[in-house]
Amino acid sequence: MMYTTDQAAKKIGVCKNTLLRWVYEGLIPDVGQDWRGWRIWRNGDIDRVKAFQKAYHSKPIRRVRRSSLSRAEYAKAAAQSMGSFAKGYFPRPGVGM
Repeated sequence: MMYTTDQAAKKIGVCKNTLLRWVYEGLIPDVGQDWRGWRIWRNGDIDRVKAFQKAYHSKPIRRVRRSSLSRAEYAKAAAQSMGSFAKGYFPRPGVGM
């Protein structure tokens, strides 16, 4: 049996955009296409994506803090960064006035 991307996504239980994003990001292999360039999903493709989905969601996602700065230290660093950015900004004459 052959399915469109929308039908395949419904069988897998994800949004069509999620399925296409997985293809574009290379997380799952691309499938065959018809003469119009539309993807054609077969039962084997859908089974492979279901196995990927199960493995993808079985591991907990570890949350990593980017730095050990407190909120106050982070705010101070951000303000300094924006201040140094603003020093190099010179508006063009006649624009935005």
